[in-house]
Amino acid sequence: MKKQIDVSIVIPVLNGEATLEKCLTSIRANRTAYNYELIVVDAGSTDRSLEIATWYADKALTGEPHTIDRNAGIAIAAGKIICFTDSDCIVPPDWIEKLASGLMELHVKDPRIVGVGGGNVPEIENGSATEMAIIRAMRSPFISFKARNTAVYGNSREVSHNPPLNSACYKSVLDEMGGFVQQPGYPEDLDIDARILAHGYKLYYLPEVNVVHKHRSSLKAFASQMRDFGEKRCRVNRKHKQISHLYHYGPMMLCMMLYSPLFFVPLGLALINASFISTRERTFKLFLIVTQLTIEFYRNYGIGEMKAVLESE
Repeated sequence: MKKQIDVSIVIPVLNGEATLEKCLTSIRANRTAYNYELIVVDAGSTDRSLEIATWYADKALTGEPHTIDRNAGIAIAAGKIICFTDSDCIVPPDWIEKLASGLMELHVKDPRIVGVGGGNVPEIENGSATEMAIIRAMRSPFISFKARNTAVYGNSREVSHNPPLNSACYKSVLDEMGGFVQQPGYPEDLDIDARILAHGYKLYYLPEVNVVHKHRSSLKAFASQMRDFGEKRCRVNRKHKQISHLYHYGPMMLCMMLYSPLFFVPLGLALINASFISTRERTFKLFLIVTQLTIEFYRNYGIGEMKAVLESE
């Protein structure tokens, strides 16, 4: 008799062969009482991602080309709980157990709690100086601007967003929302959580569930990612006013200052950030590169925000 599936794990991938196998083996190493299935949705990779997926996944399929296609995985998922992670993450051996149990325990206490998520910590083995600087800078208060995706809290709490590199949600709720909005340049993860909250549901953070996440390793890749983040944040804020906060637009203000007589404000913050990180890490080897990274964050995230603000509805 075929076992009933309790949990479905959905992982989207596009040209992720460098990290995908580590991700999938970490999932298969999980110790859990739940019956689970592993679903990988490939978005038209030109490398060996789909081949690698077939080695480990229960279901490996091709989704919408060049799209983060979690919907295709949700559509064929048999579990009542969907766990999400990304192809560049490594999960701990109790990841499934803690996410699924944590969600169900909270849901019993308050049926409005339908989704949970944890934090992500950087992969620091054999990292370059630039990668180390990015890791440290992204988690400083001078760059993070209260961003949930880099937060690692010490206690359980209600949150407005759980990044799908480490989260779980009831399939019934995801179906009720109509899945993710899969449009180029739009933050499908922020959007679906905003819609979940608008329907009267709640999301929670679990402090004991962290995944290891591979960060950008070059200044160019970092700058491109920040422009993308800036655009997406403004686009979702425009659609969902209830999750928009003034501090989200701090980088845009600092970016404009860089090209004005007030340039010394973002420059000063960059120097303070570099001093803060160098002192905390007890080394000044990162001082210059963190200063540059901070300025590039203000510039590129701000440019992304300005682009989204100026575009037509």
